[in-house]
Amino acid sequence: MKKSGLALIVSLFLLSAVMAGCNDAGEHSHEWGAAEVTRQATYTRDGEKTYTCKSCGQTRKEGIPKLTFTADLTVSAGESISAAVEAAEDGNFILVEAGTYREQLKIENKRVTLIGQGTVVVAGPEDYSKMEIVEKPGGEQQNYTALALIVNAEALLENIAFTGDPDKADIPFLTAENAYCGMACVDSALTLQYVKIKEIIYPERPSGIQNGRGLFATATQENKPLTVLYSEISGFNKTGVVVRAGVSEFIFDGNTVTGAGSQTRNCQNGLQVECDEADIKNNTVKNLVYSKEDEWNHASWAILVYGKGKEATKIGANLFDNVDNGVYIFVNGSTILGENQYKNLYEEGYSHYETPEEDASSS
Repeated sequence: MKKSGLALIVSLFLLSAVMAGCNDAGEHSHEWGAAEVTRQATYTRDGEKTYTCKSCGQTRKEGIPKLTFTADLTVSAGESISAAVEAAEDGNFILVEAGTYREQLKIENKRVTLIGQGTVVVAGPEDYSKMEIVEKPGGEQQNYTALALIVNAEALLENIAFTGDPDKADIPFLTAENAYCGMACVDSALTLQYVKIKEIIYPERPSGIQNGRGLFATATQENKPLTVLYSEISGFNKTGVVVRAGVSEFIFDGNTVTGAGSQTRNCQNGLQVECDEADIKNNTVKNLVYSKEDEWNHASWAILVYGKGKEATKIGANLFDNVDNGVYIFVNGSTILGENQYKNLYEEGYSHYETPEEDASSS
């Protein structure tokens, strides 16, 4: 149907009015709002900031130069990162050159920054039975060991992979009494950027089916935050990330947590968060499917929230893909559940579920 002359004139007038704020002699002249940092700059990668036009909503992006540093110590392949940490002074930057480091990394009573150059892998010692443990940290019922132990420290780790060896980890030392992790953070302020934690598993046995966590953090001291940015956690046996109540603040932004997919070994979970203040956003949590026909059939969760409600636990702008269930808020309170994307949930699964108040208070 053809428009009348009057209708066509009105349409052109409205179009010119809408575009007036963005046109100048045939070229766009946007009214850009304040920049939003959409990816932080780090020591190994540029960041990004985004501007949005106030008139038309169009966006443009600008890079943020990566941060600069001067290495106080350098570790080469074949040397020990832990030895460099022990030799470092508080505030030192340690550059770790490309290579596979056959050691248990330990950072204790130090304030240091470790930056990987190229592909850096910490694979644990040749004999996993010689890994040190932390005995029942923070009132835990288990001892904890890990490819990386961070104890009473303040540390930033960037561009380093922690990759377990399932064959080396198949030792009697790793039992229900001794929990096995990719990284254990105890009474420490820790920041991880572009870190990978992988293959924290070992062949199935009855004492270990609930063992094997990617990242574990606990604290009994004040002001012990945990920040994880742009990192990957995969190949864990039980849970990708466990953050206990003593951690003062947990920021988890721009990461990917990947389970084993459909399997019958156990109910894997992506994140278990017990601290009172957390901001979990812009992450992908995927492939958490327990398909065994028993009482726990399809009971895996992307995020379990056990916060006590003193501060806010915010969960928004995340993608949950191919998981049995999305978010389980076990303890009601100040959890703020924003807009998340749910794809390929189990057909009878929950996008989110909150324990009724009477059940939560009696637990």
